Amino acid sequence: MFASSKNIPFYCKRTAKQMIVLLLIYQLTRLVFYFFNHVYFANIPIYRLMIYLFAGLRFDICAILLTNLPFIVLSVLPFGGERSIYRRYLLPTLFFTVNSSVLLMQFGDTIFFQYQFKRSTADIFRFLELGSDTADVLPSVIRSYWYMFALWCAFVALMWYLYKRTLKLPLKALPDNHHYIAASISSYIITAAVAVIGLRGGWQLNSAEIIDAAGYGPARDIALIINTPFSLAKTLDAAPLTEYHFFDSARAQTLYSAVHKPAATGMPFRKLNVVTIILESFSKEYIDVLNKRHSANTPFLDSLIGQSLVCDNAYSDGKKSIEGIPSVVAGLPSWMDGSFITSNYNKDNFSSLASLLAKENYTTAFFHGGTNGTMGFTTFCNNARFKYYYGRSEFNNDRYYDGHWGIWDQTFLQYFAKNVDTLRQPFYAALFTLSSHEPYSIPDSLKSVYYTRNRELPILKCVRYSDMALRRFFNTAEKMAWFDSTLFVITADHAGPSRDAFYSNRVGMYAIPVIFYMHHSPFKGKLHETVQQIDIMPSVLDMLHYPYPYFAFGRSIFDTSRAHFAVNYLNDCYEIISGKYALQFQGQRCMALYNYQRDSMLNNDLRAEIPEVKDSLSTLLKAVLQEYSSDIIRNKMISH
Repeated sequence: MFASSKNIPFYCKRTAKQMIVLLLIYQLTRLVFYFFNHVYFANIPIYRLMIYLFAGLRFDICAILLTNLPFIVLSVLPFGGERSIYRRYLLPTLFFTVNSSVLLMQFGDTIFFQYQFKRSTADIFRFLELGSDTADVLPSVIRSYWYMFALWCAFVALMWYLYKRTLKLPLKALPDNHHYIAASISSYIITAAVAVIGLRGGWQLNSAEIIDAAGYGPARDIALIINTPFSLAKTLDAAPLTEYHFFDSARAQTLYSAVHKPAATGMPFRKLNVVTIILESFSKEYIDVLNKRHSANTPFLDSLIGQSLVCDNAYSDGKKSIEGIPSVVAGLPSWMDGSFITSNYNKDNFSSLASLLAKENYTTAFFHGGTNGTMGFTTFCNNARFKYYYGRSEFNNDRYYDGHWGIWDQTFLQYFAKNVDTLRQPFYAALFTLSSHEPYSIPDSLKSVYYTRNRELPILKCVRYSDMALRRFFNTAEKMAWFDSTLFVITADHAGPSRDAFYSNRVGMYAIPVIFYMHHSPFKGKLHETVQQIDIMPSVLDMLHYPYPYFAFGRSIFDTSRAHFAVNYLNDCYEIISGKYALQFQGQRCMALYNYQRDSMLNNDLRAEIPEVKDSLSTLLKAVLQEYSSDIIRNKMISH
């Protein structure tokens, strides 16, 4: 049962070599991550990449020790001889199972980074509990990225080969004298010391965190420096939101408040119908007229924008659908690890367009062709006080099911128009499309019309298809009695994938359209102020002359008394965009300031050159974070 304690130094050395094998594999996966997502790291010079590879060792060692701690302990204990079942089968099986699973996470993040722009965090486990989306979509993802699955298999084979090589090293037990006791004790002490230091990520007072990677490069490169198991481990037990205290409460509320008071205009409340259309992954980049080009990706939206009030400097507040929907319909951003829907705060009381307008005798409904329960939308819409929910179950005809997410946009938008026509007026209806989502499929009957051209982004064929579906919806809706008295708001849940360097960086990756359209109305032209998704709710209420106080984190686009801005959160780093500047902030300190209009690649940090801008934006962001964290954590999101 027990091996001789003379073998302990040998076991410790062999285990160390096996961990070095994993270090090599981790570095190779980092290079795969870099080359697969090279457009997002396009401006990294070779010497900087070398620095990242070296700095990544710190986080790799931490992750390897954390995930392999049981294996390490069992390997260095003097149990079993070299030919025992314990060492021939149990330990290799444990090593293979744990590390092949970790590699699968790494390669999965290599694919999904282009959608979420970060390494996976612990909120992914809460997301997986919502509906059956993952099981439905996984087969198509594997088909689309079969080469990544093959690469994972190759890496697993390489890891296993190198591991088996370490087992072929001859056993070198210490001679039978009193020195083996001292050598064994020393081996354990050294192993334990290395493990403790490695798990902490160095000698520093506190254990290494995700944001420590920002010490080696700009915030945009954090995902390249760290690794997936490290990111998951560091967010597993962490609170999704930190409560900040930068100012006294009165001072913070003078700088920023989420409580909106009605303007004393004396104008009566306008009971217009309101329709919000949220287009899946519709980046500003894809909208031709907003980029001054004529590629015919969005001919209908281009024509509609010419008759609308369009915010051409608008941004999403997150990178996922589950973050975008609360931002648009409730002015409720997810500036935290994970989304509000999956957080501990999802039972908080909050206001939404549905809840406020319902009090004014509006009929409210949410439409999404996805499987009911997907991403927790059904529960969220109930909490947001939507009276009706129309999903795949209510549509009740899987002849038009795309096999992945739900009902094709063209069909569901017609269903949307016909059911809105049955709602008692005034009404508030929100629609979320789905066809422009990975795996980017098109109805068989239209594949000859909408296809990928000249190695373009696969999503663009779906953008063209959804634009056509939107045009047909408006063709149907304009014949209905409610059309002329309806305010339409068209936006995106978040931006989609890109190969453009600007639309892939920390500012451009959030750029989306925000369009206000009403037939025969004065709402026309372009608004150049910075706008974010959470501004939609107060802007709509402003347009209606809503006469009561309410709570929403955004600001009306018509409010000229205060600065307009957009905030986002990614990789433990906040960013505030206002005017031509973007400031990045890590909880307590400013990390960088850029003039993104002149420096679109965010290469020139201006903190030292224009400290007054840095201080102004830092102060505003601190006030926003203080009020946001306090209001959510203390459940204060209702205006009385």
